[in-house]
Amino acid sequence: MKLSVLIRSSAIEALNFSKENKKKLEDLLPDIDVIVHNTPKSFRDDLSDVDIALVWNFKPSWIKRAPILKWIAVPSAGTDYMSKDDYPERIKFTNSTFHGKIMAETVLGAMLGFSRGLFWNIKNFNEFQWPRNQIDNYSTTLKGSHLAILGYGHIGRYIAELAKPFGVRITGIKRTMTKKPSFFEENDKIITIESLDSILPYVDHLVVVLPRTESTNNIIEKERLNLLPKKAYLYNIGRGNAINEAALIDSLNQEKISGAYLDVFENEPLADDSPLRKCPNIVLTPHSSAIAPNFLNLFIDEFVERYKKWIAT
Repeated sequence: MKLSVLIRSSAIEALNFSKENKKKLEDLLPDIDVIVHNTPKSFRDDLSDVDIALVWNFKPSWIKRAPILKWIAVPSAGTDYMSKDDYPERIKFTNSTFHGKIMAETVLGAMLGFSRGLFWNIKNFNEFQWPRNQIDNYSTTLKGSHLAILGYGHIGRYIAELAKPFGVRITGIKRTMTKKPSFFEENDKIITIESLDSILPYVDHLVVVLPRTESTNNIIEKERLNLLPKKAYLYNIGRGNAINEAALIDSLNQEKISGAYLDVFENEPLADDSPLRKCPNIVLTPHSSAIAPNFLNLFIDEFVERYKKWIAT
């Protein structure tokens, strides 16, 4: 079995498949011949006898060079830049879910930053203030708050699992109804997207974890932002198309909601002159909620687990 790897990033070192990553994969799967490529050309030219490809993006034009390819595995959670329809049915195509644990920590950090007034304090200390007499107006606890997760899939579940010990009430929002997970309590629930508007007025933290599709475009727009209470915080770690940025800017500037954390945007990279950068009570990160030094080791762990199940069938 030959496995070919093209996982390179010019911007983020943790997203480059290293010698250490190669050794880990070989140690875990000693019967596989692992070939690591540093350029698309060398990867493309070596596809004739490749069984499995680990790659950020496999171009459809490469398929004709890969007559025995059986599986394309990508380290990303979202695959809006690739379509399964572009590949023959014989090829197994998988994205990754391990990001959920990292992204959940990012979301929980942002929730704590807002609820405990940490972000507010940073701003005031940078302005050489000592705002101790005001902190009770800008801090609360997570316990007893209502966390709604729009896009309750693998990543959404990780967020719920990490947040639950803090005593939050959870509503998971999905396209189709499913049973509540075992860690949900009596007041926690799963609802469908059709019921979204009915819960928004009672949400303290709304986390959006949606893929980029036509149905998710501007799913959070002016009308839904206006349904949120003033105490609410909005978080987006899915794709930037889900939130209407112009409407969000208005909501923040008019203090209709308490704050927002955005890791993804309508257009990336975010423009230097974007009005989002000047909004009050906003925290922005550069599409990095899942990045960690062990990113590719976690990808390997998930791939190996899937491989063992696949080869056994």
